[in-house]
Formats: sequence, C-alpha cells, structure tokens
Amino acid sequence: MKYREIQIQYNSFQIQHKKPFGAVLKDQEIQFTLSVKHAMNPEVTFVVSKEGQGEQYLKMSSREEGTFTASFSSPALGLCFYFFILNYDDHGMRRTVYLGAPTQGNGGETVARENRWELIPYQITVHNYQKSAPGWYKNAVFYQIFVDRFFNGEEHGKVRSPKKNSFLYATWDDSPMYIKDHQGNILRWDFFGGNLKGVLQKLDYLKSLGIGGIYLNPIFKARSNHKYDTGDYMKIDEMFGDEETFKTLLQEAEKRGIRIVLDGVFNHVGADSKYFNAFGSYETVGAAQSTDSPYYSWFNFFQYPHDYESWWGVKDLPNVNENVDSYKNFIVGKNGVIDKWSRMGIGGWRLDVADEMPDKFIEEIRQAMDTVSEDQVLIGEVWEDASNKIAYGKRRRYLLGDELHGTMNYPFKDGVIAYLNGHMRAKDLYMRFMSLKENYPPEALYSALNNLGTHDTRRILTELKDTRKLQVAVGLLLTFPGVPCIYYGDEAGMEGEADPFNRGPYPWGKESPEIFAIYQSMIKLRKNHEALTSGEFIPFYQEEMFGFLRKTEEECHLILVNSKPEKVRTVLADVIGLENMTCDISAQFGEVHYLEPYSFMHQHISLK
Repeated sequence: MKYREIQIQYNSFQIQHKKPFGAVLKDQEIQFTLSVKHAMNPEVTFVVSKEGQGEQYLKMSSREEGTFTASFSSPALGLCFYFFILNYDDHGMRRTVYLGAPTQGNGGETVARENRWELIPYQITVHNYQKSAPGWYKNAVFYQIFVDRFFNGEEHGKVRSPKKNSFLYATWDDSPMYIKDHQGNILRWDFFGGNLKGVLQKLDYLKSLGIGGIYLNPIFKARSNHKYDTGDYMKIDEMFGDEETFKTLLQEAEKRGIRIVLDGVFNHVGADSKYFNAFGSYETVGAAQSTDSPYYSWFNFFQYPHDYESWWGVKDLPNVNENVDSYKNFIVGKNGVIDKWSRMGIGGWRLDVADEMPDKFIEEIRQAMDTVSEDQVLIGEVWEDASNKIAYGKRRRYLLGDELHGTMNYPFKDGVIAYLNGHMRAKDLYMRFMSLKENYPPEALYSALNNLGTHDTRRILTELKDTRKLQVAVGLLLTFPGVPCIYYGDEAGMEGEADPFNRGPYPWGKESPEIFAIYQSMIKLRKNHEALTSGEFIPFYQEEMFGFLRKTEEECHLILVNSKPEKVRTVLADVIGLENMTCDISAQFGEVHYLEPYSFMHQHISLK
C-alpha cells in the first residue's frame, strides 16, 4: 500500500510477510516481516496482545534497508491481536502511523491509519487442534433430511400415530402452511407423514447419488413437525417410528457406506415435554407443575409458573440451564442422552444453536462422545466466522481443539449467493474465503459443513432464480474445502421462500432432470478426485472472475467462475492471490481462459 509518499508492504495472506500462514498451534513461533520504502529514519514496533490481557511492544529488527522483522509465539489458547506502529521523520517532525487489518475479522493487505482509535488489529487464532474429524466424515457428501417432508415409508402412505390437535395434508403435493392465532402462536401443527421407514427406503437412492452422510433434523419425541421442541430425549417420535426402526436404519445405512448424524437440541426443550410439562401431557411432574419437580432447577423462572426464560422469547421453547449438574449429567453422563444414542453407532451430532450453549458444556458433549467412539463427529450451528464469534457479550471457543470438529459454513453460502446475484465483488468473495482460511485451524476449515441452504433459509434455486447460476453454486459447493451438504430436494429443483415454504415435501417422480444432472455430475467430480476433498485451497480473483486451485503433490485442479451475464476473458498471469504459489499455473492450464456467462469451469492436470 502507499501512504503519502511512503510505500508499505505487509499482507497477512502472504507467506513472505507472515510465516506460517493462518492459525497456529500454541507455542508455535510466527515470523512477521514488514517493508517500508521512502520513509526517513523509519522505526517499526510490533504490538500484540492476548485477548483480555495487556499489550506487548516489540521493536522490530531491521534486517536490511526498509525491511523489519519480529517473531512471536503464544503460550495460551484463544485469539491474539496485533498491529504495527510506524514512526518516521517528516520535514523535521516525528510522525506516527498505525498499520492494521483492512476490516474487522479479515486479514490481507495492511491499511494505514493516523488515529489509534481507528485501527483494526489483525487476528491470530492460537489452537491445539490435535484430533481431526473422522476420515469418513471429511470424505463424505452429506444430505440433510427434514424427516416429515422426505418420504412416507408406510404401506399405502398411511400416517403413523397422528398427534392430537394437529392436521394432516390431503395429498403429498400440498404446500405447507401455518395456522396461527393473532399473536403468531401456532394453533395446529401440520404433518405430511414422512418417517424413518421412508428414509430407509430411499437409502439406495441416496447411495446412487453419491451420499456418504445424512444429517437428520431432530427425530426425538416432540409436538411439532420440526421437533426442535423436544418432549423426550430418550424416545423416537412415534410419527417417525421407534427405536428398532432407527437401529435398522443405522445398520442399513452403514451397509451402504452412509453414516447418520443426529440433531442435538440441548439449549431448550418443549413446553409440552416431560421436563416442563406445561400442558400435563406426561405422567412425570414437570417444572411448570411443581417447584418440587426434579426438573425445576433446569429452568429459569421470573414469575412462577408462567413467566420464564425461553429461546428468543418463544414460550413454547423454555430454555434450560446447562450449568445445572443434574441437567448436564442427564445429557453427558453415563447412560445419558449422548451415551445412549452414540452407542447405537450414529455418526455424530450437530448441535443446534451452539452459540447459546456454554463453551464448557460443548466440551463435555465432545468428551462424552469420545468416551464412546472417536469416530463420531461434532458439528455446531454457528452462522458467522466461528473463530471470532461473540455471543451474549462473550468470545466463544468453538475450534481450539477440544470443542467442535467444525461448524456449519453459512459464510460460504452467503458469499456465494451474494457474488452470483451481483451483491458482492469477486475481490470481496476472495477476502471472505481467504479470511476463513486464515482464521480457522486447517482441520476446522476442512471439517466445516458447507451448504447452499437449510431448513432455516430460502431454497438455493429461489435465491438464484437461474439454473446457470445454480450450476455455478453447486460447482463451488462440491469443490470447496470442507464437507458439502445438500438440503433434501435441492437436487430435484425444489423452490421455497422462508419457513414453512422451504420445508415442502420432496417431489418424488417430479424432479427436474436438468438440475438433478447438475448435482449428480458435481458429486461425481468431487468423489473422483482426492484433491477436491483434501487438497490445498488457493483462491484468487481478477476483476469479477473468482477462482481457486485445489492441489496435492499428485494433481491440481483449476476452478474458474464467472458471475456476470456476459463472457469474460481471464489472464491467469495477472490474477491476484497466487503470490505463494510454487508452480506456474499458466504453464499447466494455459495463459488465457474465456468464461461464458454465469459459468463454472473446471480443469484438471496430473502432477505425477
């Protein structure tokens, strides 16, 4: 960068300026190198602090004219923040400039600021991530199933054990809807009748698609169709099946090389649960019925029994206090919830609203899982950069080694959609992805559960409104580092606005052949090339073209994406972001590429 007449060179993405790149292990030494040209008598100070502690000031050594170096290592886990202070002579005056990151949470080329309070420090993630996610997980393509809407496996489509005060749709093709009162409370829950037998009967379909993992939305007993209002953690909801059916599903899935991850909703339960029992539906004495209930201490009442802490103020979802010993023991103790279902051979857990659960509780869930098997994965629902997330005024610890294996990668989804819809430049997409690469421990980046949509978002085809854009998005999903996850029905061409329309029934027999072929071919591409799963990720950009390399010692893949409605010309020699490359990609892939409107281009070369 240029500040007045001074040239300053520092870019946290470049190995010649910060070595090693990205997140580091505890006590690992980092070398910083900054260059200053055309400044009179420059001095540079490296300033670093462990979050919540005082700053260290280290005068940087001058190796040669205009080049300054310093080294640092952190003995503690967590985030460190650093910046530089440049002092120099200017017409008889000593001036000070502060050098920091371009934006909050993002690395890259340094920005000079004259006022300290305008400074944005760079981030260093210090971790102890020694145990990686299971290999089967990192190599899989996942498929998310909202069970009630996937398939009814009962004979003649009969709905199992319909619930009291609910309504059933007349046909599988109906559009979902809510029946609410004037305050927005749901009066009748609606059901299509999908169940675990339906998932069981569609395993061969999923196997043929190339799926290696299934993420099931909650399946435990609950009043609603979505089951995030858990009624009994120890029982399968009767509309979905029973324990024997679930065991059969696990066994048959494993025969086909598919593992099943359950949705763990441990931050809140249902008001209509055996633990709270606001409606007297259960024989147990719930917290809302008596202060002598064994579950009373699990909840925070403001004015007993009707005013209590609930998830986002939704009274149907009373929050639990995860710090109460009896609740923790129920979830993570011997013969507890984690223990029971993990011992059945599930593939792991996805933690709902992980940012609303104590860090220690998440660690204890991981410990309980590892006690059963270290071949199970723990994924957390986090919507932002999980390395620097602040929730309820507290910095969270998700990816430092003893907590989650990875998180749901909503920043990927949001970036892809914004870029393809013209709301984000290629440079901004590059910065977003490079910052995730820099902030996350490598194993956490490659264990992120990537998606283009879930039960909480609009359908991807609804977002993009264009099959050509969809092909680009799916191409990125299946070639990006991390574990791709397909929301049920996206491969069939399903559309849908926000809940409940994004949770429609799968259109069996009415799938879009064109869209199905897109998903099928991209899944096949990923599965045929190890580099697209485990290879190094090297992003770059040029004007509105975005691209990246996936590279191992044996092969290299070039991905180029055009988000514009017109043809673009790309000169690989001029792209930005390949400064750390040790091989000449132009020689391997060709100097010039022409990209058609809204196109995804893949090129592969063997390096043997």
